[in-house]
Amino acid sequence: MFVTGASGFIGAHFVERALAEGHDVAGLYRSDGPKHQVSIEQLRNRGASLRRGDILKPETFADALSGADCVCHFAAAFRESGADEAYFERMNVEGTANVARAAVAAGVKRFVHCGTAGIYGQRVAGTIDERTPIRPWNSYERSKLAADERVREIASGAGMEYVILRPTAVYGPRDERLLKLFRSAAKGRFPLFGRGDGRRHLIYVTDLADAFLRACTAASAANQELIVAGPKAVPLREMLQTIAQVANRPAFGPSLPLKPMLALAAVVEDTCKVLKIQPPIYRRRMDFYLNDAAFDSSRAQSVLGWQPKVDLAEGFSATLQAVRREKGAPTLAQASVLLSLLTLFTD
Repeated sequence: MFVTGASGFIGAHFVERALAEGHDVAGLYRSDGPKHQVSIEQLRNRGASLRRGDILKPETFADALSGADCVCHFAAAFRESGADEAYFERMNVEGTANVARAAVAAGVKRFVHCGTAGIYGQRVAGTIDERTPIRPWNSYERSKLAADERVREIASGAGMEYVILRPTAVYGPRDERLLKLFRSAAKGRFPLFGRGDGRRHLIYVTDLADAFLRACTAASAANQELIVAGPKAVPLREMLQTIAQVANRPAFGPSLPLKPMLALAAVVEDTCKVLKIQPPIYRRRMDFYLNDAAFDSSRAQSVLGWQPKVDLAEGFSATLQAVRREKGAPTLAQASVLLSLLTLFTD
């Protein structure tokens, strides 16, 4: 199989899983900077054939698809700071189309694309499934929806099978975004603005890797579009309490009123816009406290013969242990890194 984004957070976990199951894996990575180098070397040592390339430049990877029976496409722009609509369109839509066309040219049987469950909306009553109306929230989600459409169009036109998996928010060890969190870890407290009733539905990265591997081979998955989510959605307050428990913290932080912070965020954002500076707090960041969504992945479970196994307590514990291994003996400040995981879902 051929994997794009092979050195990224999800991609690297997937490659590890595929290699462990005996698959031959060729992969593409864009950057070989220090934050990627360890995973690249580790994957090569385990038997993966990796090359550096760019999904916007098919000539850098097209020949590597020769002989592949399946392509798993993870490479994408993910809410990069300051990126505009055109950037996401180029990376996530044009880049995906390039990979899909290269797969067709190489005679690949199946194309498995990593979409996002975010296209269904951030605040949705009830439980979201594949029949729920689509309401993309931002540039990233609009581009991922457009990428889904290109995959469907290119694959269907060429007779290539496709599978689109739409994961909820993904977490687990080695998430590159954790690096940003160390800078704020010394704060040691996570404030909860409002009651924290909004539901959060996460999926642990190894559960997601398992779903993607099954999507490569399950005959019944051909031409399906499936939501993949963790065992259950929980209210924000319960999530924070779970993180505090696994971090051996007496509490996750103070509970504060939400409305004043919403007003402050609006004032700060508007003022910084006039001054042409980056706002330290803004409306979309505060959306984190307003979001409320739960997902039904029963269709994926049935089609793929798949089941999410890792609950939040186990997943957060494993993530914290990985943080501690990477940074040495834990301190109280380091324990708060896991609490800061919640900022991953504010951008």
